[in-house]
Amino acid sequence: MNQTQIDELLLYFLRASPGKTGDDSSEPLSEADWDDLLRQSERHKITPLFYHCLRTFHPDIPVPPTVTKRLRQAYLDNSARNLRLYDNLGEVLKSLRREHIPVIVLKGAHLAELVYRHCALRFMGDLDILVQKDDLIRIDALLLEMGCSPTVQNRLVGRDNNEFAYLMPKRDVSLEVHWSILAPTFPFTIDTDGQWERSRPALIAGVDAAVLCPEDLLLHLCLHAGCTHGFEPGLRIFCDIHEILQHHKDGMDWGMVQRHIREWGIGKCVFLTLLFTREFLGTALPEGLLEVLKPNDFDERFVALARDQIFSRRLRTGPPLSMWPAVARFWGSPRLRDKVFLFLTGFFLPRDAMARLYPAPADSMRIYFYYVVRLRDLVRVYGRDGWRWLKGDKEMQAIAKEGQDLTTLKDWLMSS
Repeated sequence: MNQTQIDELLLYFLRASPGKTGDDSSEPLSEADWDDLLRQSERHKITPLFYHCLRTFHPDIPVPPTVTKRLRQAYLDNSARNLRLYDNLGEVLKSLRREHIPVIVLKGAHLAELVYRHCALRFMGDLDILVQKDDLIRIDALLLEMGCSPTVQNRLVGRDNNEFAYLMPKRDVSLEVHWSILAPTFPFTIDTDGQWERSRPALIAGVDAAVLCPEDLLLHLCLHAGCTHGFEPGLRIFCDIHEILQHHKDGMDWGMVQRHIREWGIGKCVFLTLLFTREFLGTALPEGLLEVLKPNDFDERFVALARDQIFSRRLRTGPPLSMWPAVARFWGSPRLRDKVFLFLTGFFLPRDAMARLYPAPADSMRIYFYYVVRLRDLVRVYGRDGWRWLKGDKEMQAIAKEGQDLTTLKDWLMSS
């Protein structure tokens, strides 16, 4: 099977009502086909859910015993991993609760326990919580007391950040402490105070906390999928949204959803995310919703660009380009002059941003020494790739093309 057929087959198995597409053949899949399917499910980090869907929606599909064993093991491994993550989260939530510090549990930890209803079904990369900005100093002190290690030297709130990350003392579990769901650099007007007012009490990891209401959760995931990560790579986020809409199908306030979309200016991101969710998983949406949300400047090429990010054809070592917007824009710029400009603007960061990265206060003369250190760090990380690009290396040219596509897509998603 080619890659497109494997992608379509994976989607077929994820659907509760597959319809006419997908595995219409009576011939059983080969071992190689199953290997390809597992490889794709692992790339999208949905193997435990894939295993559950096979057993629940497609019990008559003949699965080789070796494949069943691998799927079951992935399910058990994720269950053990998530139990460890919830154990770490529970300790944090207990500490915050003792100090009467309000907290909203975000994304994976909310979804796995309350939406998927079984922690093994949803892979969690890290732990995310939303707190109030005024509590950051107290929270930082509590986390340091617990033995957590911050990933930046100085935790300073700036014009470009919305979170601080810590490594938990137990096996380097990552905890991200947000005071807003998006950084101020995004051109949206997110109603953070309203999210707190609309939040709901919930029992997470055995501790009383809060979670976003279904409408805010849906919009948060749409923004996380499109604007934060450019859909790269991404079936997991569409599975999340499908599960949310199934779980809250009788209680979702679509009037509120549309009102927030207009007020926050996030229509393009929500439209494209819901469009793909319906296409990939057959998710039921209110009649006419997508027609209402469809942007005036919509073009099918943006669908194609997003689809390429979701079903990334080329495996690459290291973090995805979407995690480093400046790097994606650097490689995506076609002219050397633009690359030099982006390198210099990435090098000469504001002093408060430098102070988060290096051990010197923003108002100290010592901070200027660390610009030299930063230049060394950038050359160490990106120098080899830059040299390969100058020599016309084919892999670097492909990365440059991917960066250009990702930049084009995200620019459209964030335009008014």
